[in-house]
Amino acid sequence: MPTLRNSTWILGALVLPVTLSAQTYTVLHNFAYQDGIWPQAGVILGPHGQIYGTTWQGGESGFGTVYELAPPTSPGGAWSEVTIHSFSGPDGEYPRGGLVRGPNGAIYGVASTSSSGDATVLALNHPTAGSTVWPETILYQIPAADYNFDSADTGALVFGRGRSLYGTYGESRVYRLAPPSAAGGAWTEATLSDSGITPVGTLAVGTDGTLYGVSTYGGEGTCNAGCGMVFSMTPPAASGGPWTKKILYTFEPRKGDGYNPHAGLVLAPSGVLYGTTAHGGGGSPAGKGTVFSLTPPTIPGAPMTETILHVFDQQTGDGFAPNASLVLGPNGVLYGTTTYGGARGEGTVFELAPPAAPGGSWTETILHNFAGNGGDADGYEPNGIVLGPNETLYGTTFYGGSSGYGIVFSLRP
Repeated sequence: MPTLRNSTWILGALVLPVTLSAQTYTVLHNFAYQDGIWPQAGVILGPHGQIYGTTWQGGESGFGTVYELAPPTSPGGAWSEVTIHSFSGPDGEYPRGGLVRGPNGAIYGVASTSSSGDATVLALNHPTAGSTVWPETILYQIPAADYNFDSADTGALVFGRGRSLYGTYGESRVYRLAPPSAAGGAWTEATLSDSGITPVGTLAVGTDGTLYGVSTYGGEGTCNAGCGMVFSMTPPAASGGPWTKKILYTFEPRKGDGYNPHAGLVLAPSGVLYGTTAHGGGGSPAGKGTVFSLTPPTIPGAPMTETILHVFDQQTGDGFAPNASLVLGPNGVLYGTTTYGGARGEGTVFELAPPAAPGGSWTETILHNFAGNGGDADGYEPNGIVLGPNETLYGTTFYGGSSGYGIVFSLRP
């Protein structure tokens, strides 16, 4: 269903809502119980336009699924959904994090718990001819006492240095899973370092293998448990040496900053980091989260420079609570979602365009306002998004759709 592209420009105390061109919003799939319900993470794209994702519950055993959506064979046709894996209990339950495709085309992910109480890191390999079920391999089990998957984006993996998988769990851990040296061998887990309190989100990986992430709490801010921080983990110069942790930024709401980030970072080719905080911004009670950037210093060893690019303000019809990672598009444009707010209070997809001249203001545009139960089977409470071909955005919502169990959608700006 098409929506109007609404932009809010703030000039001093004057708020100017501007209506721009219509967007193309399409519900690609409505979840029912058998194929999974309530997706809590976004999606990834396959080499031929396929969409892959997870559902928190539902499927054959009710413990969640991994699904594939194949594009139509002709324009305007229906997408075809297939459940490629249903969690059974021993192999994991209730996946909340996203997926990642490996160099070999396999799909990797994390199930938050298992029937034994441990979390599982697993790989799904391409099926043999004539089958739709992807064979599963459990790579590692995270002890129940160690993990803490309290965010939809927590537990997502990323490939980095040494073709290893990197992720976060627990109160402070960043970990690596190294592939076996010989086919059929075991993956090896190593804790790289503490990262603060409650690291969340997918890690960003630099060209030199450095990892960048956030923690919801920690740091020295005025919040009870700290207001959160941005950290880096630099790999050792020699194999087997310790990784070096560095605190890049600590959030402090007393200076109008946001606080408590709930999603991972995106790293631009220039080295600038972009992220969101779920709360604060602007030194006003109206601040309901921020989009920020961290720019590398010109002098080695100097601190990074934080700039608040946007403060969410529901009083102007803006979204609030950005709880998923941003996406970096062409020409430095940022795309993201807010869990709540917008014209109908059910969440938004937004765009932030960089200024024409350095030092200018970024321009926010609301690309879609989710309508919820009253919106012609529209979804609500969106998760993260991904940018596909032709600058089309793909994502999921936790609720809504024809059955109320969530949807997969596309949005063409």
